[in-house]
Amino acid sequence: MLRKGLSLANILKIYRSGKRAMAPKIRMGYERFKQFFMLPGCYRKIRAEKTCARSSWGLAADLLTWFFSYRTFPEHYGPGRLWEVEKTAWKYYYGSNCLPHQQARLKRSVQPLEYRILFNDKYICALLCQALGFKTPQTKGVLDPRQDYRSRIGDWLKSRPARPLIIKPLYGEMGRDIVMAKSAGTDDMIVSSKGSVPLAEYVLQEKAIVQEFLIQDPRMAEFSPSSVNTLRLVTMLTSQSQVIIVYSVFRSGVGKAIVDNFSAGGVLVDVDCDRGALRKYAYDKNSNRYANHPTSGIAFEGHPVPAWHRVRAFAEDFQRSFPFYRMIGLDIALDWEGAPVIIEANGQPDIGGYEQAVGPLLKNEEVLKAFGEYELLVNKHQRRLYKA
Repeated sequence: MLRKGLSLANILKIYRSGKRAMAPKIRMGYERFKQFFMLPGCYRKIRAEKTCARSSWGLAADLLTWFFSYRTFPEHYGPGRLWEVEKTAWKYYYGSNCLPHQQARLKRSVQPLEYRILFNDKYICALLCQALGFKTPQTKGVLDPRQDYRSRIGDWLKSRPARPLIIKPLYGEMGRDIVMAKSAGTDDMIVSSKGSVPLAEYVLQEKAIVQEFLIQDPRMAEFSPSSVNTLRLVTMLTSQSQVIIVYSVFRSGVGKAIVDNFSAGGVLVDVDCDRGALRKYAYDKNSNRYANHPTSGIAFEGHPVPAWHRVRAFAEDFQRSFPFYRMIGLDIALDWEGAPVIIEANGQPDIGGYEQAVGPLLKNEEVLKAFGEYELLVNKHQRRLYKA
């Protein structure tokens, strides 16, 4: 006999509630367990670069401190050259938002999982942006590797031979497998970071969105004319419904690259959001630092960001259009007339990886306050900072 008031339905309800509460904790514990055994690889990578001035034991102690005391995997230790930073200032670094503790809090408070599809699927995102009145590159459609995709590409190129096409995986990230299709005399060619092949030999590996190549503002193109150079702004809608800029960087391709992505060999430089100007140094994915653009030679420090006030207002309006998703990464280009254009909207924009260029995010009092109010701070050092 069941006790009065404790029916089978109530027992099942309690069980399911407990299961839902425990499952994320179990997953988090498993992920942390895996990452502990990745620490030696992180140590070896930093040592191999031969720039770290810490002793072997000192470096090991630093990595363990980040893992246990700051509750984050120290993948940002090397790129951020944190051995040069006073330990009393470590608390200002948020670290990667792709780690278990950070992910759990972000999903709960500002980036609900059920809305990720709006940003993860590039075609859906482009259609949504257009419906809301935000300009995007002209979208041709979606290619499927199971269909005759070469004929579709050829037909699109014939309709506007002077305008190349950009083909990128529907669910791609970090500039992976992005190619350009263009007319070249009697042949149509596919251009990628690996070289060029005739369209007839091009093999599409997965579903992809096709958009026209944007003719960009000459002031943006002067850094690298072969790539569409963008401004990455990460916006957040605070609990008081105010939009703040978590960080902003200018990204540019290098050499003849057709993409400006950091992970694909591009460089990025912090933007002074108050002045609308670039900071002194740009960085690449290997932590190399540049005072001048590697290809064009343009000095970064103090260089004005074209149409900065328009870009910032555009990003703030975009964030306000998504009150249910409170932190978004926007890749914004400028068209030939200097108007902002959404290249991509990211539902999980990188945070920790960009602290190398922009500095510790929690030094910004607006960011610290917003992160504290949403309970995104994952360790005691950050929470003490917020309460103080």
